Amino acid sequence: MCLYKEGIQLAMGASGIYERLGDTVKQAWCSNILARLLYQNKQLDAAEEAATLAVELLSEKGEQYLVCGSHRVLGHIYHSKGQREKVVNHFEVVLRVASSFDWQDELFWTHYELAHLFLNEGRFNDAHDHVERAKVHAVNDTYKLGRAMELQARSYYKQHRLEGARSEASRAADFFGKLGAAHNLEMCRKLLQQIEEEMNKPITSSQLDFNCEFL
Repeated sequence: MCLYKEGIQLAMGASGIYERLGDTVKQAWCSNILARLLYQNKQLDAAEEAATLAVELLSEKGEQYLVCGSHRVLGHIYHSKGQREKVVNHFEVVLRVASSFDWQDELFWTHYELAHLFLNEGRFNDAHDHVERAKVHAVNDTYKLGRAMELQARSYYKQHRLEGARSEASRAADFFGKLGAAHNLEMCRKLLQQIEEEMNKPITSSQLDFNCEFL
């Protein structure tokens, strides 16, 4: 419902109750929820504080799934702050924890998010590596496979590998069409349109000269 202020107040109130009761695990759950709400409401410093508290409260409690989730939230927060090294560090913690428990969903989305990060930096080989790892953890999930293919298509497009981009985007669009995922399908169609427009552009003389060097 996007009622972030109301949610923030409730989460803070619940966290305070559990703190007074000495229930650190439930307090950590509330802090994790609070961090997500604050992040969505663009209150990044407060979100960072809440997520960090959740990690600290659970340092010796064995609640590894929540620890994993809190590090993912911190990764998103630092991404919004432009603190790249911290993003990678927190996502790597998620991968280590999730790998220990074979949490496929956490592994998929963390590899996906790292691929997106590296793609934006123009580190195409690293992005490709994480896309391929994400696909391994899709576990026959058509939606996730579609998301990975779409991201790979965008990577190819940025590298001007247009045939590969069109192939990946077309496969992703087929998946989203079968699932009835209208928003994702529309995104793929727009990408395919951009790819087709790029492929239909006339070859410039500089491109011809470049190609001739390899004849």
